[in-house]
Amino acid sequence: MTPAAARAAVLKQLKARGFKARRGHLRLGVGDLWWYVDARIAGVGSAAQVVAEVGCWTPDLPPEPDGGAVDCPLLLDVVVGEAVADTDALVDRVSTIGDLATLGQRLDDLPGALVDKALRDLL
Repeated sequence: MTPAAARAAVLKQLKARGFKARRGHLRLGVGDLWWYVDARIAGVGSAAQVVAEVGCWTPDLPPEPDGGAVDCPLLLDVVVGEAVADTDALVDRVSTIGDLATLGQRLDDLPGALVDKALRDLL
């Protein structure tokens, strides 16, 4: 599968799993939190791969992210090797985190997550 086809498959699977478009970005509301996922292609040629840029936002930290996942107070990249299976695993992981207490307890389930100071203070 080409990287472009894999990216399209990831976006299709995110929509099938309940992510809705908002301001050009896909997001899913889970409890008190909003999860954003932007699929992008990283690299060129045969080394190119699909990366899911995942962001988490809480209304406790306004304003709402205009730029999608990259503007969220929590950001992580997840390499998507198998479009459907890896996307499902990602959605399964984030859809069980719906409040700040759970997010704080489950940060180890989000390896490589960058958490800004304002969100760390809430956690």
